[in-house]
Amino acid sequence: MHRIYYFSGTGNSYFLAKEFAKNFKDAVLISIAHLDRGEDVILDADITGIFFPVYCGGVPSIVHKFLKRIVLPEEGQNGRFLYAICTSSGVPGAALPVVEDVLAERSIDVKACFHIRMPSNYYPLAGAMPEKQQNQIFQRAKRALRIAAVMVKKRKKTHPLRIFPIDTFVKFIAGRAIATLAGSDKGFKLNDKCNGCELCARICPASNISLDEAGHPSWHHHCEQCMACLQWCPADAIEYGKINPARKKYHHPLVTAQELAKPAEE
Repeated sequence: MHRIYYFSGTGNSYFLAKEFAKNFKDAVLISIAHLDRGEDVILDADITGIFFPVYCGGVPSIVHKFLKRIVLPEEGQNGRFLYAICTSSGVPGAALPVVEDVLAERSIDVKACFHIRMPSNYYPLAGAMPEKQQNQIFQRAKRALRIAAVMVKKRKKTHPLRIFPIDTFVKFIAGRAIATLAGSDKGFKLNDKCNGCELCARICPASNISLDEAGHPSWHHHCEQCMACLQWCPADAIEYGKINPARKKYHHPLVTAQELAKPAEE
């Protein structure tokens, strides 16, 4: 069995996980956001993958908490192959060392780590890249993903570069920065375009949005800053801070909102 756990707001990491899974006949995709957060995650598959985006040079809070819930079965790791793939528009920072260190504390060995560059999707910093530039990145990502798949199939080990004390410093700074994100949803605001479709609440991986009777959202300050609510809003009804609402939004062009969203309540 091959389980692939993923966290994705705008679809970059999910798309790579989905494409990666095609290389393995028994791979199953599992959303970290949709798991019961009170239950342990037992590392009992022959191969387990973790796909996630880099946040502030580190690991998103929801992924960090997920890592701390991973436990070994009674027989231990026993040859089971665990790998991690992170995505970012630049460098991986300390994200992969964080994954290795958090799991090492639980006597779990990460066998292979990969970083794959994808288009920028952090709306507060910049709008969507031009389509031509996105496509160039997608082509390079496709090649990198193919190499990673071959290495995982052959169970080749690879670890992120560590340069002490630089990696320790980056881990510290990243952790401090990520800790500030929970309350950053104070910057979200709603304009008069909202049609009450409720997608924002269903697609929020942190379950950070509730809706009033009209289907209008409120944010509750345990935000991941994935920007899924804003980037996927079909009515462009969600704005952030003082950013010009005309700034171009981004989500992966080959991923749909329904692939990432929780099912609508009956």
